[in-house]
Amino acid sequence: MLDDVAMTHSWGGRLCLSRNSVPAFGELEPGFFSACCQNGLGTAKGTLSGIGAVELATRSNSPIVQDLQSYDAPQLLPPTPIAKLGATIVLKWREWKAGAEI
Repeated sequence: MLDDVAMTHSWGGRLCLSRNSVPAFGELEPGFFSACCQNGLGTAKGTLSGIGAVELATRSNSPIVQDLQSYDAPQLLPPTPIAKLGATIVLKWREWKAGAEI
């Protein structure tokens, strides 16, 4: 369907998580913007953060920008061995909880 359309821009990245599940959004330095750390929900949150970054760069004070700027700063995860153990426990608990909801 889009075979004849030249894609001039793209974006991508790694899975990024914060301890408090908030994005890393904002103007880090003049003209340098961050719209990352979607906490595993990159399709929806990444798109919204990208739109927000463009609006922030163009100085549009939209509801998207206001919402994304209202979060606390993202918190770092603990060191890898602890984070891996904690993530495994949380995922297993969420799987168990989801099974109980069915």
